[in-house]
Amino acid sequence: MYYCLTGKITEKTPAAAVLDVNGVGYEIRISVNTFSALPDVGQTAKVLTHFVVREDAQILYGFATEEERELFRSLLSVSGIGPKMAVTLLSGMMIPELKKAITDGSVAVLSSVSGVGKKTAERVIVELKDKLPKGTGKDSTDIVHDRNIPDEVIDDAIRALVALGYAKPKAKETVRKVLKAIPGKKLTVEEIIRLALKHV
Repeated sequence: MYYCLTGKITEKTPAAAVLDVNGVGYEIRISVNTFSALPDVGQTAKVLTHFVVREDAQILYGFATEEERELFRSLLSVSGIGPKMAVTLLSGMMIPELKKAITDGSVAVLSSVSGVGKKTAERVIVELKDKLPKGTGKDSTDIVHDRNIPDEVIDDAIRALVALGYAKPKAKETVRKVLKAIPGKKLTVEEIIRLALKHV
């Protein structure tokens, strides 16, 4: 429902932040990693979000990077893991360390996080080891391109192609071809998408 929110941070703790968006304050649950990445109170921030609806509550979870949000969603796919436990895992260590612990099958590292038992750690490893989202969360880092084009523009173009039904590897390869074919030109998201659609 909400892809992201941009506004002024009015409150900030290691567990939650309040974002003022055009006079409306949104309480957003966050991990320690996102807490560290967000600017100070009073500054403007863009927060990627995941909306959880329960019978007794509607909760927004926020993330500083797409990589963390993807990992959060992957954790939610694990049997018995809810949003609170997913945030606990994300807060327990840096994202690269958490990914490594899962792919290495390290039950000891995962269960060292407060509140995470051995059985929970084993389930996370079994269910995510082979399908964990790879990379930095920025698709643009895989694409060599002219620095006239911001990484955010490339990421948005790739996401748009994926939303149109193209597989992510195909979308990235197509954007790579577009940028290679027109070196040095500052393209907008819309221009990249239009050119990409001619290549697929």
